[in-house]
Amino acid sequence: MALALAAPGGVLATGTRIKLALQPVGQAGSFFDLTLRPGETRKLDVELSNAGTATMAARTYASDVYTIIDGGFGARLRDEPQTGVTRWLDYPTQVVGLPVGAAVRRTFRVAVPLSAKPGEYITSLVLENDDPIRDAGPVAIDQIVRQAIAVVITVPGKRAPALAIGEASHALLAGRSVVAVGVENPGNVRLRPVASFTLRDAAGVQVSQTSVAMDTFYAHTRTSIEVPLDRLLQPGTYTVRLSLEDVRQGARAVGEATFVVQAPPAAPAPGADAGSGLAPVIQARPEGAPDLAIELGIRVAALGTIVLVGFLGVAMLRRRRTRPAGR
Repeated sequence: MALALAAPGGVLATGTRIKLALQPVGQAGSFFDLTLRPGETRKLDVELSNAGTATMAARTYASDVYTIIDGGFGARLRDEPQTGVTRWLDYPTQVVGLPVGAAVRRTFRVAVPLSAKPGEYITSLVLENDDPIRDAGPVAIDQIVRQAIAVVITVPGKRAPALAIGEASHALLAGRSVVAVGVENPGNVRLRPVASFTLRDAAGVQVSQTSVAMDTFYAHTRTSIEVPLDRLLQPGTYTVRLSLEDVRQGARAVGEATFVVQAPPAAPAPGADAGSGLAPVIQARPEGAPDLAIELGIRVAALGTIVLVGFLGVAMLRRRRTRPAGR
């Protein structure tokens, strides 16, 4: 299992601590916040450091930024293409040897094209261990620890906040339904909208109602609002009414979307596999049933813990059942 953790550090079972850091030089905050006009170029410096307990071969690169589910900062992985504003940066991918306590300063340039329109643009710089590090704990995990900082570029001009609502979908998680609605920020400024969610069945009966305060929703990006329900939806057609509003920025959108919950596959008839003498133990997922995308490495790590606990529990139960009488 490989984990890409968007966190400043990690500790392995061996006691090795991974702690890489990116720090903008000459900036008031923890990220680059620039105002540049079309055709303007700026030279910048970033400091790469290793505050861990082992010498590290660290990979650094520029990466596209996206909005994660329910809002927030996400940086693309090393093998994903660089597009849009990321290409405004002259920051080639490089692997740097960082001894413990070392810091290296790197200079790069940002060049805004003449064709750039007014608005906010965002990209990022990433620093991570180049080779995955194997944990020696009870579950073998290869860790890549990532540190990313934003590069925000504002091109002066008219602000145009906007929001849009897309399609709805249904997925299952731990025996419960999760309803997702696609949303888009087609405007030119980042927003922090509040989503009001109402779900009704085919008869118009309200099934669920809630609100979600989104984290930062970056301009020119798409994501989704995910609402976990306290129940499993029965087969049928459902309608979601979603409103998004950022009062401070003056952006609002309202929309409705429908989705269908399919009936589960029929159980196989008794004796259907009698010829082979084996009962079916795996059933395929119905075609078209979506998988739930879990974007945070932390959620993946939590799932791994649940699987480990379940495995240990089964092992103990088997030992208890096979223990001789009287012991």
